[in-house]
Amino acid sequence: MAENMSNTLSTKGMSEFERGYKVPDCVVLDSAYCSMGRMIALRACKAAGWTYHDTVTLLELVPECGVTADDVDAFEAKSAAPDADLDELRATDECQRIIGAYRLAAERALSIGPCLIHDRVGKAFVASLGKTCASAMTYASDRPAMRVRAKVSPLYADLTDDAEIDAAIAYEDAHRRSWHALADDGTTWGEPATYDLMINTDLIGRDFAAQILAQLMIGQN
Repeated sequence: MAENMSNTLSTKGMSEFERGYKVPDCVVLDSAYCSMGRMIALRACKAAGWTYHDTVTLLELVPECGVTADDVDAFEAKSAAPDADLDELRATDECQRIIGAYRLAAERALSIGPCLIHDRVGKAFVASLGKTCASAMTYASDRPAMRVRAKVSPLYADLTDDAEIDAAIAYEDAHRRSWHALADDGTTWGEPATYDLMINTDLIGRDFAAQILAQLMIGQN
């Protein structure tokens, strides 16, 4: 049945259509490879006056855990393997040590002040600390542009074949997908329903994407 919308244009005062926005304590950001997520997050944090945290900076907050970025890389290479059994990996001491280090680091980061955390913890964990959180993901849709960005990385600068570059992008995303599955609360990496905000960075560009994230942090002017 067609709905006549002419009487719904003015909804002022109707609580069903109005909701005030509260600035969160934290934004957790996942990013698909070559979507410029880290660059966008850094720019957004600079604009909002927030602290940015990722794989490396979080570990700096918990030196007593003894986890290094190399440890994380080695573990994620295992988890991204096609034959990886995530249930088995989740039960290992190695996995629990790394996840535990990042959770402790996130707790310390949040005790200092508002921050954006890139890739390492999920919204449910932040909420379990009694903090408010918004979740976002950046993704890209322009395959030729993604290939160009991939080749900027020293890891893949020598690749020339499009199929090889696409495989490299897929491999990097597999790292992120498997980490999310191991460390998060049962939500699915890359699934729109997992996030409060999905940003197609090829559609709106790096700078506007950073503005949107910053606005999420500071609220409406």
